Amino acid sequence: MFKKIALVAAMAASASFATYTFFPVGDANKGEVEISDIYSWHDHWSMNHINLSAKYNVIQNLEISLQNIGYQLWNEDDRCDDDKLVGCPDNDGIYAMTLGARYQFMPILIGALDIHLPLTSEDVTGKYDPFGLYAAIQFTTEIVSNLWIGSELGFDWEFEDEKYEEGLTMTIQAELDYTIASIGLTPWIGLEFDKQLSKDKSDGHDVDGTDESQLTFWVGAQYDINQMFAVKANFAISNGDLYGDNNTLKGALLIRF
Repeated sequence: MFKKIALVAAMAASASFATYTFFPVGDANKGEVEISDIYSWHDHWSMNHINLSAKYNVIQNLEISLQNIGYQLWNEDDRCDDDKLVGCPDNDGIYAMTLGARYQFMPILIGALDIHLPLTSEDVTGKYDPFGLYAAIQFTTEIVSNLWIGSELGFDWEFEDEKYEEGLTMTIQAELDYTIASIGLTPWIGLEFDKQLSKDKSDGHDVDGTDESQLTFWVGAQYDINQMFAVKANFAISNGDLYGDNNTLKGALLIRF
């Protein structure tokens, strides 16, 4: 249960799956709002989540963000409606939020910190909704004209909640973006590796089988309608014991200001 919750939080992030983005911080006093729908599935299980995220560059090189404010429409076995399975959950409800900040202290290096606030409805997660921190260092540069690489090394720490504490998790990820300026299209491709460095603890004792790993691959694209509006789509395949095997499709509207 705990890992399923973590997966949904990870997949709800931007085109990547940790910080808001790992590309350069933009100009001061600029920002954007992203409204998205996220659909995840595997075998007979599926989840649908409407999500709102936003970022704003307070000063040059400093960005703050508000991520993953959303509403979970469902997270259940798809056979519930057909077979009337006993125990099918009624788990639609408000989803948690994450506060983030990134500071670009060198042209190619960015420091990032995300704070997960435990504000999710109990209908979505039950009573387990831990406070969490994610800290990362990012490397980003333009390899050739219009071809950018963004990468990240981060560590996720979830605090104890309901006598359960998830182990420290390391994330390594990278994404290549290429902008075709003549038509306003930016396709991308990315890869993420997650490794749990320590075991979960339940009531102070190690939980066996929880020092696991996950590999995620994604492709996507953004089309700029004009300077203010853009649309995005992203497809991800994730495999491993840490979060379980899942596919995720995300569509989004981007509004710049």
